[in-house]
Amino acid sequence: FFNVNAADPDNRKQVVEEMEKTFAAAPNQRLRVVLHSLAFGTLKNFIHDDSKEELQQAQVEMTLNVMANSLIYWAQDLNHKGLVTQGTQIYAMTSAGGSRVWPTYGAVSAAKAALESNIRQLALELAPKGASANAILAGVTDTPALRKIPGHEHMIATASARNPFKRLTTT
Repeated sequence: FFNVNAADPDNRKQVVEEMEKTFAAAPNQRLRVVLHSLAFGTLKNFIHDDSKEELQQAQVEMTLNVMANSLIYWAQDLNHKGLVTQGTQIYAMTSAGGSRVWPTYGAVSAAKAALESNIRQLALELAPKGASANAILAGVTDTPALRKIPGHEHMIATASARNPFKRLTTT
Protein backbone atom coordinates (compact mmCIF):
# COMPACT_ATOMS: atom_id res chain seq x y z
CA PHE A 1 0.00 0.00 0.00
CA PHE A 2 1.33 3.41 -0.98
CA ASN A 3 -0.27 6.70 0.03
CA VAL A 4 1.22 9.14 -2.49
CA ASN A 5 0.07 11.54 -5.18
CA ALA A 6 -0.51 8.90 -7.85
CA ALA A 7 -0.55 11.47 -10.65
CA ASP A 8 2.99 12.64 -9.91
CA PRO A 9 5.50 10.98 -12.29
CA ASP A 10 8.27 10.83 -9.66
CA ASN A 11 5.96 9.17 -7.16
CA ARG A 12 4.78 6.72 -9.81
CA LYS A 13 8.38 5.82 -10.66
CA GLN A 14 9.25 5.31 -6.99
CA VAL A 15 6.21 3.12 -6.33
CA VAL A 16 6.73 1.00 -9.45
CA GLU A 17 10.41 0.49 -8.57
CA GLU A 18 9.43 -0.59 -5.05
CA MET A 19 6.85 -2.98 -6.50
CA GLU A 20 9.47 -4.40 -8.85
CA LYS A 21 11.80 -5.07 -5.88
CA THR A 22 9.00 -6.63 -3.84
CA PHE A 23 8.00 -9.03 -6.61
CA ALA A 24 11.63 -9.86 -7.44
CA ALA A 25 12.11 -10.94 -3.81
CA ALA A 26 9.01 -13.16 -4.01
CA PRO A 27 9.20 -14.93 -7.38
CA ASN A 28 6.04 -16.96 -6.72
CA GLN A 29 4.01 -13.76 -6.32
CA ARG A 30 2.71 -11.50 -9.07
CA LEU A 31 0.76 -8.29 -9.51
CA ARG A 32 -2.88 -9.31 -9.53
CA VAL A 33 -4.92 -6.11 -9.23
CA VAL A 34 -4.37 -2.44 -10.02
CA LEU A 35 -7.14 -0.06 -8.96
CA HIS A 36 -7.06 3.42 -10.47
CA SER A 37 -9.34 5.64 -8.40
CA LEU A 38 -8.16 9.22 -8.65
CA ALA A 39 -10.75 11.86 -7.84
CA PHE A 40 -9.07 15.22 -8.27
CA GLY A 41 -10.24 17.79 -10.76
CA THR A 42 -11.53 21.29 -11.21
CA LEU A 43 -15.23 21.94 -10.81
CA LYS A 44 -16.07 25.05 -12.82
CA ASN A 45 -18.29 25.94 -15.74
CA PHE A 46 -16.77 26.04 -19.21
CA ILE A 47 -18.55 29.34 -19.84
CA HIS A 48 -19.02 32.19 -17.39
CA ASP A 49 -19.61 35.92 -17.90
CA ASP A 50 -16.54 36.55 -15.73
CA SER A 51 -13.60 34.86 -17.45
CA LYS A 52 -11.83 34.46 -14.09
CA GLU A 53 -14.68 32.20 -12.95
CA GLU A 54 -14.64 29.83 -15.91
CA LEU A 55 -12.51 26.76 -16.47
CA GLN A 56 -8.98 27.57 -17.61
CA GLN A 57 -6.85 25.49 -19.98
CA ALA A 58 -4.43 24.39 -17.25
CA GLN A 59 -7.36 23.20 -15.12
CA VAL A 60 -8.83 21.14 -17.97
CA GLU A 61 -5.45 19.59 -18.74
CA MET A 62 -4.74 18.83 -15.06
CA THR A 63 -8.15 17.20 -14.59
CA LEU A 64 -7.73 15.00 -17.67
CA ASN A 65 -4.15 14.14 -16.76
CA VAL A 66 -4.96 13.13 -13.19
CA MET A 67 -8.27 11.37 -13.70
CA ALA A 68 -7.75 9.75 -17.12
CA ASN A 69 -4.27 9.89 -18.59
CA SER A 70 -2.41 8.82 -15.46
CA LEU A 71 -3.93 5.35 -15.91
CA ILE A 72 -2.02 4.99 -19.18
CA TYR A 73 1.26 5.97 -17.57
CA TRP A 74 0.77 3.54 -14.67
CA ALA A 75 -0.01 0.70 -17.08
CA GLN A 76 3.02 1.55 -19.21
CA ASP A 77 5.42 1.71 -16.27
CA LEU A 78 4.10 -1.50 -14.72
CA ASN A 79 4.37 -3.23 -18.08
CA HIS A 80 7.93 -2.01 -18.69
CA LYS A 81 8.98 -3.52 -15.34
CA GLY A 82 7.44 -6.86 -16.32
CA LEU A 83 4.71 -6.61 -13.70
CA VAL A 84 1.73 -6.89 -16.07
CA THR A 85 1.41 -10.61 -16.69
CA GLN A 86 -1.15 -13.35 -17.24
CA GLY A 87 -4.09 -12.65 -14.95
CA THR A 88 -3.24 -9.07 -14.01
CA GLN A 89 -6.47 -7.09 -13.72
CA ILE A 90 -6.55 -3.32 -14.07
CA TYR A 91 -9.65 -1.53 -12.83
CA ALA A 92 -10.55 2.14 -13.11
CA MET A 93 -13.33 3.87 -11.22
CA THR A 94 -15.59 5.87 -13.50
CA SER A 95 -18.88 7.66 -12.95
CA ALA A 96 -22.13 8.41 -14.69
CA GLY A 97 -20.57 11.81 -15.33
CA GLY A 98 -18.78 10.31 -18.31
CA SER A 99 -22.06 10.33 -20.20
CA ARG A 100 -24.22 12.84 -18.29
CA VAL A 101 -24.01 16.57 -17.81
CA TRP A 102 -23.99 18.37 -14.47
CA PRO A 103 -23.24 22.02 -13.72
CA THR A 104 -19.51 22.61 -13.08
CA TYR A 105 -18.71 18.94 -13.90
CA GLY A 106 -17.50 19.50 -17.49
CA ALA A 107 -13.79 18.80 -17.00
CA VAL A 108 -14.46 15.80 -14.76
CA SER A 109 -17.06 14.51 -17.22
CA ALA A 110 -14.54 14.78 -20.05
CA ALA A 111 -11.96 13.00 -17.91
CA LYS A 112 -14.35 10.13 -17.10
CA ALA A 113 -15.23 9.73 -20.78
CA ALA A 114 -11.52 9.70 -21.63
CA LEU A 115 -10.83 7.23 -18.82
CA GLU A 116 -13.43 4.84 -20.23
CA SER A 117 -11.87 5.16 -23.68
CA ASN A 118 -8.41 4.54 -22.21
CA ILE A 119 -9.69 1.41 -20.46
CA ARG A 120 -11.12 0.06 -23.72
CA GLN A 121 -7.79 0.62 -25.46
CA LEU A 122 -5.81 -0.94 -22.61
CA ALA A 123 -8.14 -3.95 -22.63
CA LEU A 124 -7.41 -4.46 -26.32
CA GLU A 125 -3.66 -4.04 -25.95
CA LEU A 126 -3.27 -6.08 -22.74
CA ALA A 127 -5.37 -9.05 -23.89
CA PRO A 128 -2.44 -10.76 -25.69
CA LYS A 129 -0.58 -10.75 -22.33
CA GLY A 130 -3.57 -12.40 -20.63
CA ALA A 131 -4.22 -9.24 -18.62
CA SER A 132 -7.52 -7.37 -18.46
CA ALA A 133 -8.70 -3.79 -18.02
CA ASN A 134 -12.20 -2.78 -16.95
CA ALA A 135 -14.03 0.29 -15.73
CA ILE A 136 -16.28 0.13 -12.69
CA LEU A 137 -19.26 2.45 -12.42
CA ALA A 138 -20.29 1.75 -8.83
CA GLY A 139 -22.90 4.47 -8.50
CA VAL A 140 -23.19 7.55 -6.33
CA THR A 141 -21.18 7.07 -3.16
CA ASP A 142 -21.18 9.58 -0.33
CA THR A 143 -17.48 10.45 -0.17
CA PRO A 144 -15.52 13.64 0.47
CA ALA A 145 -14.99 13.91 -3.30
CA LEU A 146 -18.74 13.80 -3.94
CA ARG A 147 -19.37 16.51 -1.34
CA LYS A 148 -17.07 18.88 -3.25
CA ILE A 149 -19.43 18.85 -6.24
CA PRO A 150 -21.86 21.77 -6.14
CA GLY A 151 -25.37 20.36 -5.97
CA HIS A 152 -24.25 17.01 -4.56
CA GLU A 153 -27.32 16.96 -2.31
CA HIS A 154 -29.52 16.63 -5.40
CA MET A 155 -27.29 13.86 -6.76
CA ILE A 156 -27.63 11.96 -3.47
CA ALA A 157 -31.40 12.37 -3.42
CA THR A 158 -31.82 11.30 -7.06
CA ALA A 159 -29.52 8.29 -6.72
CA SER A 160 -31.24 7.19 -3.51
CA ALA A 161 -34.66 7.45 -5.15
CA ARG A 162 -33.55 5.37 -8.17
CA ASN A 163 -31.88 2.62 -6.14
CA PRO A 164 -34.16 -0.39 -5.48
CA PHE A 165 -32.95 -0.38 -1.86
CA LYS A 166 -33.41 3.43 -1.63
CA ARG A 167 -29.78 3.94 -0.68
CA LEU A 168 -26.43 5.00 -2.12
CA THR A 169 -23.53 2.79 -3.04
CA THR A 170 -21.32 2.25 0.00
CA THR A 171 -17.56 2.05 0.24
